[in-house]
Amino acid sequence: MKKKLINFNNSFVLVVGDLILDCYWYSKNHYMLSEQSTPIVPIHKIKEQPGGAANVAKNIAEIGGYSKIIGFIGMDNEGLILRKLMEHVRINCDLISIKKNKTITKIRVLSEKKQLIRVDFQEKYISKKNSILDQKIIDSLSKFKILVLSDYAKGTLVNIKKIIRFAKKMSIPTLIDPKGIDFKKYSGASLLTPNLSEFEKIVGKCYRENEILQRGIKLLSELNLSALLVTRSKQGMTLFQTQKKPIHFPALSKIASDVTGAGDTVIAIIAASLATGYSLEEACFYANIAASIVIQKIGTETLTIDELNCVLNKQ
Repeated sequence: MKKKLINFNNSFVLVVGDLILDCYWYSKNHYMLSEQSTPIVPIHKIKEQPGGAANVAKNIAEIGGYSKIIGFIGMDNEGLILRKLMEHVRINCDLISIKKNKTITKIRVLSEKKQLIRVDFQEKYISKKNSILDQKIIDSLSKFKILVLSDYAKGTLVNIKKIIRFAKKMSIPTLIDPKGIDFKKYSGASLLTPNLSEFEKIVGKCYRENEILQRGIKLLSELNLSALLVTRSKQGMTLFQTQKKPIHFPALSKIASDVTGAGDTVIAIIAASLATGYSLEEACFYANIAASIVIQKIGTETLTIDELNCVLNKQ
């Protein structure tokens, strides 16, 4: 039987959102300083990765797509590191440096494959350069097939309603990974991809499958979305579309080593798939497979097109 091989070489995706530098400090073991009850963690390896919106762009680049990213960084060493990491994987970086802000950085300390603590630097990007950001988006949109807005509630997407309108005028689908309790600002988007926890913050706790389905259909209508994808960890993903029955994609793996960045992978694969010409159902199918691959890895990790094709051909 002939193998089916997919590629995303012709996918052009513009990513806008909160850029984060993810740092991982690895220890082989840790122990307690008994007289002070203080944990001692000898670090033997440090790894830095693009996080937040930068991880979405990296996921697209790593599977062979073309991604451009627009967003803020601080005028600091962390900003330089983040830019260099993205340029290394051929992401087109159109970044705005802010003098008074540090680049948002998250340091995770891990020992024996378990996270001990996370240390965060800089809560939000506070900038008066939002009009510059908007103009960069307007100038870039015509060159791309899909727009991804990666919202980590870190201050980049304060004009998100305006950005959605820009894209609509140009007939460019807008995919949004949301955050927070105000989903009304995402009204009119082509696709929203909340995880179950984010979804339940808006619609209330769902105890039965039927509640998820009913409330998903209602939210889809209330926000005037073309589609809504609720990612549900071990339960897979559920896709809601206007005037169509919900479609459920069962999880391929019930065991996860680390779910960090899995949502970034999902929206990245969907964006690359749609930009290539696949249907939304096909895009979600590929994204579900991709998520099953990255959750087996520790940290903010991506996947390759070979990994995706390998699992795809086992289905």
